[in-house]
Amino acid sequence: MRFYLYIVLIAALLAGCRDSVEDQAKELGNREFTTDVWATASSLQRGEMTASLLKKHDLTRSNGSDIVALLGRPTGYYDYDTNPAYVVGPATVESVYTKGYLLVFETDKENGKVERIFFVPAVE
Repeated sequence: MRFYLYIVLIAALLAGCRDSVEDQAKELGNREFTTDVWATASSLQRGEMTASLLKKHDLTRSNGSDIVALLGRPTGYYDYDTNPAYVVGPATVESVYTKGYLLVFETDKENGKVERIFFVPAVE
């Protein structure tokens, strides 16, 4: 019984050791982010800009409407319409949501503030 408890504990610890969203974004590239380029970029090019986007803008202090004003209409969907999400990166990556990574800005349902930014699936 103790053995199984240790396995569960180790699995929980490993799940919590994922890289930050900023570190994951660096894996996709280092293209400079501008709103004009983002507006016309492919999902692959947008993926390459995510590290620059996250470095230039403190989006955790924003709300969902700020995200849409900066990045335009969401191109993906994550659980609720209040969570702006954008398909980024190569189409060779798949999840239950789309082909490509989904850059999600999860917001508080009551005040609209961004609570968490993450990729689905996580960038390895």
